[in-house]
Amino acid sequence: PTVLSVAFEPEEESPIVFLRLRKAARRGHLALFHIGQWTTPAVRKTMGTLLPSLPGGEAHAVANLDADVLDALRKPGSVIIVGERAAEIPGLFTAIRDTATTTGARVAWIPRRAGERGALAAGAAPTLLPGGRLVADEAARDEVEQAWGLTPGSLPARSGRDTEGIVAAAASSGLSGLVVAGVDPDDLPDPAQAAMALSCVDFVVSLEVRASEVTRRAHVVLPIAPVVERSGTYLNWEGRPRRFDTTLESSGALPDCRVLDTLAVEMDVDLFTQTISAAGGDLDRLGPATARPSTHGTVAPAPLPEPGAGQALLATWRQLLDNGSLQDGEPHLAATAKAPVVRLNQATADALGVRFGELTTVSTEHGWITVPAIPADLPDGVVWLPSNSGPSTVRRTLGAGHGDLVTVHPGSEA
Repeated sequence: PTVLSVAFEPEEESPIVFLRLRKAARRGHLALFHIGQWTTPAVRKTMGTLLPSLPGGEAHAVANLDADVLDALRKPGSVIIVGERAAEIPGLFTAIRDTATTTGARVAWIPRRAGERGALAAGAAPTLLPGGRLVADEAARDEVEQAWGLTPGSLPARSGRDTEGIVAAAASSGLSGLVVAGVDPDDLPDPAQAAMALSCVDFVVSLEVRASEVTRRAHVVLPIAPVVERSGTYLNWEGRPRRFDTTLESSGALPDCRVLDTLAVEMDVDLFTQTISAAGGDLDRLGPATARPSTHGTVAPAPLPEPGAGQALLATWRQLLDNGSLQDGEPHLAATAKAPVVRLNQATADALGVRFGELTTVSTEHGWITVPAIPADLPDGVVWLPSNSGPSTVRRTLGAGHGDLVTVHPGSEA
């Protein structure tokens, strides 16, 4: 009956979910609230209510929902939908957890990319074991050791490095080698540091389907089979397995599990992942976790920076069609992408000397982006840019993200 959308732009980040929301709203079955910065097409098309928030202030907005919204979320079956942008906002997950506990609403995390739910189920995070078990949980470690015939006590109890930790270690020459698979440095918080890290490592192996910044810097590039040339399973955002079979036979392309197994054999380790069925069988044999304690850490919201003269807070997220590499070789599809623009309200434009329809430059000490300005109902002192569309490559060019301070002025930098 009620959906609260937080740090999630459904039409751009999960169109299938957007269509479900739109159909329910048109039938009068749904009250939809969006915590965001402006009335996007998705807000209008779902007949939703915008709950305006400063970028980076979403945790405060969730923690201070008015009584009418909280009452709506108490209706049985209500859901809080959370997008990938929530990971950039300190305290937001804590606020969502607390609100869900208070109202009884369920939480749905909907990542933008197809493999992220499956990656967590496989344990591809520094705090997790396969099956989503916690590394720090002794009973969970015992489960994995028994299921896979490992020596008791052989699994480490300490968490590994996260992505930022790996990049920092590589950039400081603390790692001699990297195996990089399907990672675009522009997706990371500091693309410049990621590129430097790749240059500092003695040996880089890249597993990739398309040419990328990583393949250009790698010492060895191992092309792997795309989805149509192998079988496998995706987990959708609901956690349901979606199996698929090989469509194109006899292409000779190797699945990534076989490539990793072969690399491991060269280092005298057998991963037993020579085939996709073998890798899947290992996870099936492990089964669901029987000991999976939840962690109830609390993270406080970070104070928002105050814009000075000529400055604004940046709101940003990805559009459905942007500079993604899977559009390589398909110019007609890429040409349908929305043109990059900077959005701001009339009061902010007046304060910054910006005129709608004319070129406007958003900059930091790292670089600048120049695109046309158009009006939108953003809060005062806030501008919006697409994260990775055309020249608007926010991470790479500005070294900034959602909720950071930027400088704005009319015209181009030149």
